[in-house]
Amino acid sequence: MKSNVIRSIVTGACAVMLVASLTACGNSNEVAGQEVAEQVEDAAEQVEEVTEEVTEEMPNLEEEIQNVQDTLTFMGGLKTAEGADKAIDIAMFRNENGDIIYIYEEDGSLDYGMYTTETTTTEDGREYSKIEGGLGTYGYYFNEDLVTGIIVDTEGNVYDAVELDEAGAREYVSKTLGG
Repeated sequence: MKSNVIRSIVTGACAVMLVASLTACGNSNEVAGQEVAEQVEDAAEQVEEVTEEVTEEMPNLEEEIQNVQDTLTFMGGLKTAEGADKAIDIAMFRNENGDIIYIYEEDGSLDYGMYTTETTTTEDGREYSKIEGGLGTYGYYFNEDLVTGIIVDTEGNVYDAVELDEAGAREYVSKTLGG
């Protein structure tokens, strides 16, 4: 967006210079040259002023990501254990409105949102929280130690899971925001 604003400003400045040149064609060369030079100088100053204003007003991506991070409370995270057939991470945050936000990555495919969960069981009878996400249905369960559990992938396969720490989970927040 910032580059579009700057591009518009530069385009406007060029238009001013073009109009000044055309206007000057009717005047004597010396007077025309002086008028064009003054108008070009004025346009350049205006472009510089507007560019500075736009730059000051536009927040950078890192600031925006940090602003969002500051509104989220880390609730927990799991990832498939070392040597699993799939690399799956799931992180949970609570936003300032109390909504739970899930971030799920399965073999490089990222899914995130405010999904509802329901308790269900695996084929072998273990309970877990099932999520209907954008990639499909998947889920998780934390053991009593709150750092291990299971992850159920979008195909219904169950994997042992270990803790995905807060730093790793927050990296996913940054990733979802384009950082």
